[in-house]
Amino acid sequence: MSEPYIGEIIAVGFYFDSSGFGNGMWQPCDGRLVPIARNTALFSLIGTYYGGDGKVTFALPDLNSRVAISQGQGPGLTLRDLGEQIGEDQVSLSPPQLPAHVHPMQLGKSGAANATPGPGAAGSTAAINPTFNGFVPAPADTKFAATAIGPYGGVQSHANDQPTTSLWYLIAMSGIYPSFG
Repeated sequence: MSEPYIGEIIAVGFYFDSSGFGNGMWQPCDGRLVPIARNTALFSLIGTYYGGDGKVTFALPDLNSRVAISQGQGPGLTLRDLGEQIGEDQVSLSPPQLPAHVHPMQLGKSGAANATPGPGAAGSTAAINPTFNGFVPAPADTKFAATAIGPYGGVQSHANDQPTTSLWYLIAMSGIYPSFG
Protein backbone atom coordinates (compact mmCIF):
# COMPACT_ATOMS: atom_id res chain seq x y z
CA MET A 1 0.00 0.00 0.00
CA SER A 2 1.32 3.45 -0.84
CA GLU A 3 1.76 6.09 1.80
CA PRO A 4 -1.64 7.31 3.08
CA TYR A 5 -2.88 10.86 3.49
CA ILE A 6 -2.75 12.08 7.08
CA GLY A 7 -6.25 11.69 8.50
CA GLU A 8 -7.27 9.08 5.90
CA ILE A 9 -9.70 6.55 7.40
CA ILE A 10 -9.80 2.98 6.16
CA ALA A 11 -11.93 -0.01 7.14
CA VAL A 12 -10.25 -3.38 7.49
CA GLY A 13 -11.69 -6.81 8.14
CA PHE A 14 -9.05 -8.06 10.58
CA TYR A 15 -7.96 -7.43 14.16
CA PHE A 16 -5.62 -4.48 14.51
CA ASP A 17 -2.98 -3.98 17.20
CA SER A 18 -1.69 -0.42 16.82
CA SER A 19 1.53 -1.17 18.68
CA GLY A 20 2.87 -3.45 15.96
CA PHE A 21 1.42 -2.07 12.74
CA GLY A 22 3.14 0.60 10.64
CA ASN A 23 5.19 2.00 13.54
CA GLY A 24 2.12 3.78 14.91
CA MET A 25 1.19 5.20 11.48
CA TRP A 26 -2.36 3.82 11.91
CA GLN A 27 -4.50 4.05 15.03
CA PRO A 28 -8.01 2.70 15.68
CA CYS A 29 -10.91 5.13 15.32
CA ASP A 30 -12.01 4.51 18.90
CA GLY A 31 -12.30 8.05 20.27
CA ARG A 32 -8.98 7.94 22.14
CA LEU A 33 -7.28 11.16 23.19
CA VAL A 34 -3.87 11.74 21.63
CA PRO A 35 -1.28 14.42 22.39
CA ILE A 36 -1.20 17.40 20.05
CA ALA A 37 2.58 17.81 20.45
CA ARG A 38 3.26 14.42 18.80
CA ASN A 39 0.51 14.72 16.15
CA THR A 40 0.50 18.37 15.03
CA ALA A 41 -0.22 17.61 11.35
CA LEU A 42 -3.30 15.51 12.12
CA PHE A 43 -4.46 18.06 14.72
CA SER A 44 -4.23 20.82 12.08
CA LEU A 45 -6.68 18.81 9.95
CA ILE A 46 -9.29 17.53 12.45
CA GLY A 47 -8.81 19.84 15.45
CA THR A 48 -11.24 19.10 18.26
CA TYR A 49 -14.19 18.01 16.07
CA TYR A 50 -14.16 14.67 17.89
CA GLY A 51 -13.18 15.88 21.37
CA GLY A 52 -10.16 16.84 23.43
CA ASP A 53 -9.23 20.13 25.07
CA GLY A 54 -7.44 21.63 22.02
CA LYS A 55 -4.49 22.66 24.20
CA VAL A 56 -2.80 19.37 25.07
CA THR A 57 -5.01 16.68 23.52
CA PHE A 58 -7.47 16.02 20.73
CA ALA A 59 -9.62 12.95 20.07
CA LEU A 60 -9.63 10.57 17.16
CA PRO A 61 -13.04 9.83 15.61
CA ASP A 62 -15.04 7.16 17.47
CA LEU A 63 -16.50 4.69 14.98
CA ASN A 64 -17.15 1.98 17.57
CA SER A 65 -20.81 0.94 17.19
CA ARG A 66 -21.33 3.79 14.73
CA VAL A 67 -22.18 4.17 11.07
CA ALA A 68 -20.14 6.79 9.24
CA ILE A 69 -22.31 9.32 7.37
CA SER A 70 -21.44 12.41 5.34
CA GLN A 71 -21.54 15.83 6.95
CA GLY A 72 -23.84 18.46 5.52
CA GLN A 73 -27.49 18.33 4.55
CA GLY A 74 -29.01 16.30 1.74
CA PRO A 75 -32.44 16.96 0.22
CA GLY A 76 -35.09 16.38 2.88
CA LEU A 77 -32.49 15.44 5.51
CA THR A 78 -31.38 17.05 8.76
CA LEU A 79 -28.11 19.04 8.82
CA ARG A 80 -25.22 16.98 10.21
CA ASP A 81 -22.07 18.69 11.50
CA LEU A 82 -18.61 17.16 11.26
CA GLY A 83 -17.96 15.14 14.43
CA GLU A 84 -21.63 15.15 15.53
CA GLN A 85 -22.77 11.91 17.17
CA ILE A 86 -26.42 11.05 16.58
CA GLY A 87 -28.71 8.07 17.10
CA GLU A 88 -29.44 5.69 19.94
CA ASP A 89 -28.24 2.16 20.69
CA GLN A 90 -31.52 1.26 22.41
CA VAL A 91 -35.02 2.58 21.67
CA SER A 92 -38.27 2.24 23.64
CA LEU A 93 -41.48 2.44 21.66
CA SER A 94 -44.76 3.34 23.33
CA PRO A 95 -48.13 2.11 22.01
CA PRO A 96 -48.92 5.41 20.19
CA GLN A 97 -45.68 5.00 18.20
CA LEU A 98 -46.72 1.60 16.83
CA PRO A 99 -48.66 1.35 13.57
CA ALA A 100 -52.35 0.52 13.83
CA HIS A 101 -52.93 -3.16 13.10
CA VAL A 102 -55.26 -6.04 13.95
CA HIS A 103 -54.80 -9.63 15.04
CA PRO A 104 -57.69 -11.67 13.64
CA MET A 105 -58.96 -14.58 15.75
CA GLN A 106 -61.18 -17.52 15.01
CA LEU A 107 -63.74 -18.04 17.73
CA GLY A 108 -66.21 -20.72 18.55
CA LYS A 109 -68.11 -22.07 21.50
CA SER A 110 -65.91 -23.48 24.23
CA GLY A 111 -67.43 -26.91 23.84
CA ALA A 112 -66.93 -27.08 20.04
CA ALA A 113 -65.25 -30.15 18.60
CA ASN A 114 -61.44 -29.81 18.25
CA ALA A 115 -61.52 -26.49 20.14
CA THR A 116 -58.43 -25.23 21.90
CA PRO A 117 -59.27 -23.75 25.30
CA GLY A 118 -58.97 -19.98 25.39
CA PRO A 119 -56.66 -18.09 27.73
CA GLY A 120 -57.61 -17.53 31.32
CA ALA A 121 -59.48 -19.85 33.67
CA ALA A 122 -60.39 -23.39 32.67
CA GLY A 123 -63.76 -23.55 30.96
CA SER A 124 -63.52 -20.04 29.54
CA THR A 125 -66.37 -19.03 27.25
CA ALA A 126 -64.21 -18.32 24.19
CA ALA A 127 -61.99 -20.79 22.38
CA ILE A 128 -59.95 -20.97 19.20
CA ASN A 129 -61.71 -23.45 16.96
CA PRO A 130 -59.83 -24.67 13.90
CA THR A 131 -63.09 -25.53 12.11
CA PHE A 132 -64.75 -22.17 12.77
CA ASN A 133 -65.20 -19.90 9.73
CA GLY A 134 -63.69 -16.56 10.79
CA PHE A 135 -65.43 -14.71 7.97
CA VAL A 136 -68.87 -15.00 9.53
CA PRO A 137 -69.95 -13.14 12.66
CA ALA A 138 -69.23 -14.86 15.94
CA PRO A 139 -72.24 -15.87 18.04
CA ALA A 140 -73.76 -12.90 19.87
CA ASP A 141 -72.92 -14.35 23.28
CA THR A 142 -69.17 -14.74 22.56
CA LYS A 143 -67.06 -13.34 25.39
CA PHE A 144 -63.31 -12.91 25.64
CA ALA A 145 -61.32 -13.89 28.69
CA ALA A 146 -59.84 -10.84 30.38
CA THR A 147 -56.33 -11.90 29.28
CA ALA A 148 -57.27 -12.71 25.65
CA ILE A 149 -56.44 -9.26 24.27
CA GLY A 150 -54.59 -6.24 25.57
CA PRO A 151 -51.42 -4.19 25.31
CA TYR A 152 -48.21 -6.02 24.67
CA GLY A 153 -44.59 -5.09 25.17
CA GLY A 154 -44.60 -2.89 28.26
CA VAL A 155 -42.46 -0.21 26.56
CA GLN A 156 -39.23 -2.18 26.98
CA SER A 157 -36.30 -1.06 24.87
CA HIS A 158 -35.09 -3.04 21.90
CA ALA A 159 -31.82 -3.07 20.01
CA ASN A 160 -31.80 -0.54 17.19
CA ASP A 161 -29.15 -2.12 14.95
CA GLN A 162 -29.41 -2.15 11.20
CA PRO A 163 -27.93 -5.12 9.34
CA THR A 164 -24.20 -4.79 9.91
CA THR A 165 -20.82 -6.27 9.06
CA SER A 166 -18.22 -5.70 11.73
CA LEU A 167 -15.11 -3.85 10.50
CA TRP A 168 -12.15 -2.17 12.16
CA TYR A 169 -11.74 1.55 11.28
CA LEU A 170 -8.23 3.03 11.30
CA ILE A 171 -6.96 6.59 10.85
CA ALA A 172 -3.56 7.51 9.38
CA MET A 173 -1.55 9.44 11.98
CA SER A 174 1.25 10.25 9.53
CA GLY A 175 1.82 10.24 5.81
CA ILE A 176 1.23 12.76 3.04
CA TYR A 177 -0.24 16.08 4.11
CA PRO A 178 -3.28 16.71 1.86
CA SER A 179 -3.11 19.58 -0.61
CA PHE A 180 -6.09 21.94 -0.63
CA GLY A 181 -5.14 23.84 -3.81
